[in-house]
Amino acid sequence: MSRDIGTGAARAGTRSGDLVRVRPGAYLEGPLPAPAWAARETLALAHAAAVARQLSAPVVISHESAALIHGCWVPGLDGTTHVLQRSMPSQPGSDDISRHHSQNLPPEDVTEVHGLAVTSLERTITDCALTLAPRRALAVADSGLRILARPDRFSRDGSVARVEAVRARLSARLGTLRGARGVVGARAVIEHADGFSESPGETDLRWIAASRGLPKPVAQLRVDTEEGAFYVDLGWILDAETDGGAVRRLVAAEFDGEDKYAAPTSPRQDARRDDRTSLYAEKIREDAIRGTGATFHRFVNRHLRDADAVFSRLCRGFPPSVLASLAPVPGLIRRPWYRQGR
Repeated sequence: MSRDIGTGAARAGTRSGDLVRVRPGAYLEGPLPAPAWAARETLALAHAAAVARQLSAPVVISHESAALIHGCWVPGLDGTTHVLQRSMPSQPGSDDISRHHSQNLPPEDVTEVHGLAVTSLERTITDCALTLAPRRALAVADSGLRILARPDRFSRDGSVARVEAVRARLSARLGTLRGARGVVGARAVIEHADGFSESPGETDLRWIAASRGLPKPVAQLRVDTEEGAFYVDLGWILDAETDGGAVRRLVAAEFDGEDKYAAPTSPRQDARRDDRTSLYAEKIREDAIRGTGATFHRFVNRHLRDADAVFSRLCRGFPPSVLASLAPVPGLIRRPWYRQGR
């Protein structure tokens, strides 16, 4: 805070790059992390901490700001800190603070994380499901389920039981809000959330499929091949009719982060060898999965910008009988009621 170090020192630190201005009167020690997403998250966390310290009225950090503090995936950060308070503010608000008002904030819905008062993770997930666009809300719900249930793809049965127990609690919360704005969409988000999702990209891929009516896939599905057992990010096991009778068909989809096949930054020979080894192992894996007769799709970040094109690719491998009956899920495509476009 500039009040702690002095205005002159804050200005000097900003000019030298030693400090990064977070909001008026609040600074963060620089430099920011190099990846753009990491820089955005760091600034958002610092902004939330500054808001909590600077506001005179008691508030609880909430919604996507609380989700980020809890460690959830929060796509589309825009520099706004969300706070929840029981009373209306006595002074005009700021553009970088979104205030939510609720008389229903029991003590068990508030916790402390890193010295900040935030809504509990279950309350945060349901708040985000009620107010965010479904594509963003599903990322929060998936990662929140993952934190609360800690699923393990190698121990499926017990993990599924834990995930469903958390889902039941979240659904019960929504059950107390019958008739409230956003409940229909929130129910769809909670119903389709999956704690087995291992990245925001996987969640986004699943949202594209689910929102347009494809059957629910199995996240981190085990596929047994001649090369051994592998796990695919998303898998659909389908029954199909052929001239030889009924057969089982697998449609698999993988999401690869931008850096999965990036060239190593180190010029050392062992780094190049490791990169080649990883590429070769991935090729063996993919060929083995295709060898089971599966339809295999691979996507990267740039593909997700065109959801319709991704959906069209995902449909390849599904029998016509499935595709003919597809219908969008309204709760997963509706616009949020309180702030359009968010």
